[in-house]
Amino acid sequence: MKNRFDYQLVVLGFLATLILAGLFYLPYLSVHTKTVDAFRLQQTLLAQQAEVGLQEYLATYDTALTYLVQQAGIQELDESGKSLLRDFLSMRGADVLAIERTDAAGTRLFTVPETTGDDQSGVAANCQTVHEQNHSRVSDLYRLGNGDDQIFFSAAVRQEGEFYGCLSFSLPITRVAQRIFDQISFPHEKNVLLINQSGVILAAPVSSLIGNNIQHVYAGGEDNVKILRAALESSEQKLITLSENRLTQDLQNPGRVYGLVYPLELAADTRWSLVLLTPEHVVLGSMAEFRSQWLVVTAVAVTIVALLSFILSRIVVHKKEESQQRAAQKQLAMLLDLAPMGVFVLDAKATVLYANQEALRILEVNGEEVVGHRFLSFFHQGTCHDLAEQFEIGAAVQSRYQCGPIPLRTFSGSNREVVIHATLYQADPHPQWIFIVRDVTDDRIRAAQQQRLTAAIDQVKEAVLIADRQGVIDYANAALVEMTGYSMEECRGQSIRMLWAKEQDPSFDLKIENVVDGDEVWRGRIINQRKDGTRFIAAATISPMRSTNGTVAHFVLVQRDVTQELELDSRLRQTQKMEAIGTLAGGIAHDFNNILGGIIGFTDLALLQSTPGTEVHTNLLHIRQGGKRAADLVQQILTFSRQSVIEKVPVPVAPLIKESLRLLRASLPTTIDIVQDIPAPEAKMMVMAAPVQIQQIVMNLCTNAFYAMRETGGSLVIRLRSSTARISDQNIESNGRGQAVLVVEDTGQGIGEEILSRIFTPFFTTKQPGEGTGMGLSVVHGIVQELGGHIDVQSKKGEGTVFTVYLPLVGQSGSNGSANSPGLLSTGTEHILVVDDEKEIRETYKMMLSHLGYTVTTTGDPQEVVFLMEHAQEPIDLVLTDQTMPRMTGIDLTRNLRRNHFSVPVILCTGYSDRLNYDIALEAGASDLLMKPMDLQGLSVAVRAALDRIRGG
Repeated sequence: MKNRFDYQLVVLGFLATLILAGLFYLPYLSVHTKTVDAFRLQQTLLAQQAEVGLQEYLATYDTALTYLVQQAGIQELDESGKSLLRDFLSMRGADVLAIERTDAAGTRLFTVPETTGDDQSGVAANCQTVHEQNHSRVSDLYRLGNGDDQIFFSAAVRQEGEFYGCLSFSLPITRVAQRIFDQISFPHEKNVLLINQSGVILAAPVSSLIGNNIQHVYAGGEDNVKILRAALESSEQKLITLSENRLTQDLQNPGRVYGLVYPLELAADTRWSLVLLTPEHVVLGSMAEFRSQWLVVTAVAVTIVALLSFILSRIVVHKKEESQQRAAQKQLAMLLDLAPMGVFVLDAKATVLYANQEALRILEVNGEEVVGHRFLSFFHQGTCHDLAEQFEIGAAVQSRYQCGPIPLRTFSGSNREVVIHATLYQADPHPQWIFIVRDVTDDRIRAAQQQRLTAAIDQVKEAVLIADRQGVIDYANAALVEMTGYSMEECRGQSIRMLWAKEQDPSFDLKIENVVDGDEVWRGRIINQRKDGTRFIAAATISPMRSTNGTVAHFVLVQRDVTQELELDSRLRQTQKMEAIGTLAGGIAHDFNNILGGIIGFTDLALLQSTPGTEVHTNLLHIRQGGKRAADLVQQILTFSRQSVIEKVPVPVAPLIKESLRLLRASLPTTIDIVQDIPAPEAKMMVMAAPVQIQQIVMNLCTNAFYAMRETGGSLVIRLRSSTARISDQNIESNGRGQAVLVVEDTGQGIGEEILSRIFTPFFTTKQPGEGTGMGLSVVHGIVQELGGHIDVQSKKGEGTVFTVYLPLVGQSGSNGSANSPGLLSTGTEHILVVDDEKEIRETYKMMLSHLGYTVTTTGDPQEVVFLMEHAQEPIDLVLTDQTMPRMTGIDLTRNLRRNHFSVPVILCTGYSDRLNYDIALEAGASDLLMKPMDLQGLSVAVRAALDRIRGG
């Protein structure tokens, strides 16, 4: 009876041990598989780099052979060909041992350097194969008389399709191999071999192995030879396991090795294989710590189950051995307290019989309160019901089960997330449960944090992309998908270069490599291309990502679309330029108008002193006309820069058009013809506008036409007509006089229907960045609407464009005639005080007013005016003052005179002021405001009117 009971106890412990060992072996097997897979991926990446290096190396000599065999000197083997071969060898002597030219039979015709003792069989055999296969070829390994190993790279020499022999390069295999190995940094360089398809070792860390067949190296190891041969003959890469490490003769690690056999495709049908060997302890070294932990946990768990089975069985079956069982239980408790997971022992009714220290920590309670407590009471009602069903099913079939994560309620009222592994075993006379409870609360929190982080990255507006060192995309967030149009699946596994536009810097790959290698952060702009082909500019940051072992295996790219911001910035800079032009124009206008005032004033005086019809009088008229045009030009600059008020007056359209075209002609290329169609009857048409507005309409429309014809040239036609017909469906002001119709027609590339409706939108442009702001046509549209007119456009792609502007006509008003029109000058005898800080202006005004009969006193200091007003020998009847003067402005002087000398009229003059207009001058008390430069006729009229107004009361 004693023996039978012991036998059952051993069987029960053994079964429980197998169950737990099986449970604990699964994670170890998973980690082992992942470790081997990671090793294979790493070795494959290294082998791929080596393959690229070898192909680039052989491609260089393949290109050289292709070039040389096409040279007539080498085909005929004359002195020029031999010299060419010697020169090539002198340049490539570090990599090429010799160059040989053989005939169709394989006989050596020429070699450099000149040698006679080397075997010709290798060159002849390779040349024959080249002839048969009709392409260049790399030979097998051959050993020279001096012991050096070499290969031949041969190409056929043909003339008019006929085979005349071969040209061969003799390459030392050690240098070829070194070229391959130098491309990359192998973690274990001493374990890298190069083997041809026949199993001959071409390169190895031990020179004595070179030239040997793997069958000789593994003599007596047929299994290893079979494995190696099968891998070498296969055209695919394979991960093999060898029981002995004879290929590298590593005496310290002669045992089991892992090897990656990677095929290297060479020219024609030649194929080598790169074999990367790594000792097993190195491959599995990264999981050594896990394996130790696994062994400890497995041993502890197995011990726990074995001891627990023994103790519980002894308690139920042998009541007489209670004292011994208590000791065993105490010992078991000590061992279980060391376990890193909670252990509960329950009876068939789920009452707690035992809980280790980790279980008590999970429940936040001491042992006395747990023992005898219902295990199901630690869970919420729904979870408790499911566990109760598992108890019933398990008790019926004596099974084990797993559940979780599920919430467990501690004695303090908090909740913990746990995973439960339950096993039912028979403890005579009643079954019992062993529950292994693992607290996964912190794991769940970390997983939730990671999930929130991922969700946050997906919800940010900046595009986030993670790629490995080779630029292959591992992750892209939702913002990048939205920004580029590529889906997550389309991005993952693709090169990051797919997102870059062709305008992106070609050396950008090197910048990323420097960031990854130098552990730096790069900031700048990237020109990207969406899936639909459109471009956008992104402000980007590239940062390296370090793994747990400190190496940089990935980098993260964060970018934000700043295309619109750059456009706004460009517009802001354009606005600032216009403001700067306005400020500059304002500064120039004052001095320039003063200069023009002298020119026009003295010219008027000279005209009065010359006889009309004479050459001198005619020349003076041209000078005066030039001065007036210069004054108008200054006014146009001020108006364009928004530094002066635009006043509408009846202006003739035809002269303004002609003047604008004269200015444009100098800037347009000769490939564009300008045709003016302005009949004489239409030359007197007038519209209510500022002259600069008409000029802006003409300049912008013609500039737009020039841009459409800048590449192919063409014809620019400007027509002016009058029309009394009503324009249907158009809001044109009707005054009974009809409309002026301005037509600007070009033969350029035309405008597509898809954008025709948007051309007048501000900032809309089809020009490249830096070529335009998109404001030209919108300015034209705004001016035409302001003048009460309408603009129409007709265009087709490739057929040119016609812009038609309708402006309401006005009659010529007598009140708006030129003050400079010929007539009698207004004269007088009053006393006039001229105040101006410019001496030339004072002298000009004095001469002009003196010619009109007035008595003139001048001063350059406005602060002397009060003194002169009180102490003048003759009373001063009128003050003519400039606005911009030192120490006191003309407005301030006017206000002072109105307070102290109310009866004396004041005329303000200005060449430019951003704080003065006609209304402000009248409000300050001035009789009139004159704009510089003034001519004699305008000055006489203004002075006489001011004096007569005061006398008339």
